[in-house]
Amino acid sequence: MKANDLLVLANRNLWRRKGRTILTVLGMTIGTVSVIVLFSLGIGLAEWQRVSMEQWGSLNIITVSQAFFYPGMPEEERDKLRLLNEQAVSEIEAMPGVLGVAPAFTVGGEARKGRERGYLQLIGIEPGKMALMEFEPKAGRLLHDEDRYNVVAGAHVINNFMQLGRPGPAAVIGPPAGRDSLELLDQRLVLTLQNARGQKRRYTLNVVGILGPQFAERAHSVYAPLSLLREMHNFINQGAQPAQVHLVEPVNRQRDQAAGLQRVRRRERLELQYSFASVRTKSVEYTKQLGEELRQMGYQAHSIADQLEGIEQGTRTVQAVLGGIGAISLLVATIGIINTMVMSIYERTREIAVIKVLGASFSDIRGLFLTEAALIGLLGGILGLVCSFLLSLLINIYAGAAIGAGAMGPEAPPVRISVIPLWLTVFALAFSTTIGLIAGLYPATRAMRLDPVTAMRHY
Repeated sequence: MKANDLLVLANRNLWRRKGRTILTVLGMTIGTVSVIVLFSLGIGLAEWQRVSMEQWGSLNIITVSQAFFYPGMPEEERDKLRLLNEQAVSEIEAMPGVLGVAPAFTVGGEARKGRERGYLQLIGIEPGKMALMEFEPKAGRLLHDEDRYNVVAGAHVINNFMQLGRPGPAAVIGPPAGRDSLELLDQRLVLTLQNARGQKRRYTLNVVGILGPQFAERAHSVYAPLSLLREMHNFINQGAQPAQVHLVEPVNRQRDQAAGLQRVRRRERLELQYSFASVRTKSVEYTKQLGEELRQMGYQAHSIADQLEGIEQGTRTVQAVLGGIGAISLLVATIGIINTMVMSIYERTREIAVIKVLGASFSDIRGLFLTEAALIGLLGGILGLVCSFLLSLLINIYAGAAIGAGAMGPEAPPVRISVIPLWLTVFALAFSTTIGLIAGLYPATRAMRLDPVTAMRHY
């Protein structure tokens, strides 16, 4: 019997008992919906947590800083301490999986914007590496290599400034809530710095860009050319004693005999010591691996991706539990298919006997019943997919909107807490059809072994 004939005959046989077939397909549909929706909730949970973490910082960037010496530190740990200087930056940049390293200085001080006053946290970065480190402007532009006193401000820097009133006891008025970050674009900021000798110096900075809100860790900082921050850093450290400058002395360094040479090396360390360095990696896997290697080398290294492993393990557990609950529904649907096919054999005993007498082979009989069972599984899978997408849409519209508003504010977009990827769609169809085939094995084997003479004698 040809495959096309088997398919037509199986389809015709199924709809002889429409009520029973519809109920069996409905059971398979419910089982498929349970598996898909519960799996999609687990996938959506993992995706939502990942997106939430990416709002704080990139998963492909490691922040490397120098480990600090503390009293009582074990000698084996002191031996590992490393300076974050030009040589260290070159070594890190040569490590496998690193796309680039952006060393940085940090300087903080009081700043004025017209009649407003506030505190600024400046970070110096090489302008050519801002795009590599995933900086994106909301308005204006990023820094260029020729920039000297131009800066780029984070989305919440404007909230650091407070309006100055007339001189008197109540001269300062607090900042209005929810200020537009674009107020700072094309404005001049006057930053005042003071060094260890008590000397002051003012810098006039021009805001040429406002960063977008994609990374929360950058929202409160102002980014300036590295050369300018190096100059500020050197000015602040003028007159500072070694105890005042948070530097780590290499433990195994040979002691300099000449006092003049010691002063020269101390000055070099003050000039070349970076506050931190941003390391851009090729992927999240490299981020985790390099973070551990950098910590073993004696640096402090942290990234948003460090928290992913625990979250992923937790979501895998949730997915397993949800998938197990859905599998119970699918098991019930499988039993329903077996019951339907066995009942069909009892009702069609004479038909099976006639087909055998007319020359149908054992494989034809088995193929007919397996095709009927597979069609039930396929129909249940298709209907289950349609229902799953509709249910997932409703979950994301209503529950997702509520969760998004509760976690990120009333104006936040709906959160996708139910995600049905393409692989899950294909898997659901293939799995439901396979379940139908497996459920039809016993009835098909029973029909194949039916004796036509005995069957005809009973009718």
